[in-house]
Amino acid sequence: MKCKFQLFIFLCTISFNINAQSLFNIGLNIGDPAPPLKVKAWVKGKPIQKFEKDKIYVIDFWATWCIPCMALMPHFSKLAHKYQDKATFLSIDIYEKENVPIAKIKKLVDNMGDRMDVTVGVEENKLMSKNWADTSKAKGIPTIFIVNDGKIDWIGHPKYADSVLKQILNKTWRPELARLKRNNQLYLYDLDMESTGELVDRTYRYEINMAGNTYDRVEIRPDSVLLIIDEMVKNIPSLKFLPGFIVSKFPALLQTDPQKAYDFVREAMATPSYYDEPPYLLLVNAIEENSDKMKVPENIFRLGAECCQAWIDSDPYPELGFTSTTYKRMANLYRHAGDLQKAAEAEQKAKDFSLTNNKH
Repeated sequence: MKCKFQLFIFLCTISFNINAQSLFNIGLNIGDPAPPLKVKAWVKGKPIQKFEKDKIYVIDFWATWCIPCMALMPHFSKLAHKYQDKATFLSIDIYEKENVPIAKIKKLVDNMGDRMDVTVGVEENKLMSKNWADTSKAKGIPTIFIVNDGKIDWIGHPKYADSVLKQILNKTWRPELARLKRNNQLYLYDLDMESTGELVDRTYRYEINMAGNTYDRVEIRPDSVLLIIDEMVKNIPSLKFLPGFIVSKFPALLQTDPQKAYDFVREAMATPSYYDEPPYLLLVNAIEENSDKMKVPENIFRLGAECCQAWIDSDPYPELGFTSTTYKRMANLYRHAGDLQKAAEAEQKAKDFSLTNNKH
């Protein structure tokens, strides 16, 4: 395992950024010709048989079981109305559960009414799941593909679609740069998965439990954890703020030098990972989870509350239901920080938001 990872480190060190895509296989990407539409049934709107030249198509992939997909449908419909004369909007059901009849999908779409006011289709034999979502390494659904003149101009989360579409329409969009950015994000994601496994292997040891005749996993000393992390980050600096390294380094710093733990969280709050925003809620999770195991300084709890607010400020869909919960987490963090006034204010914001949201 060690030799394998050392080779991996070497490859990553010489191949980061522009050539990062060579380390993994992306079968479909920005700039590639769009695969054909494979739809077995159109349940709403005018059927689309193929992509026409010089036309723009915005394709939202969803499924009936996907709660975020359904919650975002009204936003997608508003986007479709906004650009109805400039692009064609499609919602294609993929990854559907086995044996869900077309009639049931159609009934759900019909019940959505104007909240799902786009052309809706159901994929044929998992072909769009396979040829679009899977091969492009899309991270689940909802995911949007924008096809322009038969080529894929963008792949991403619905919250960025409006901004991207504006740039495509005003001719300022650079798909080649978007492809490089996406390659880098996918590279960092794969790097996180690979290196986190190695990190776990190197920061735990196993001791035999004579009573139970089993092996117990025991974490090594925090200063040793930091030495291992520093060694890995020295070889690949981009590891520093990947999620797997944050959740390992933060508690180790907390035990050895709380001020460095504070500085680390502050820096992580300003550093996007392989998503477009910093990992605000990951940092909140790390603070909350470790507060049950060790002493956390008040100033770090305050940072956690700031992370909650930063996440709320960056969320384009507050009505989906996570805002109220995040305000409650903020209140709890302020209580731990000893700031009862701000805790009460956050609790009130959670109540106010719930009342306002429930009216709609």
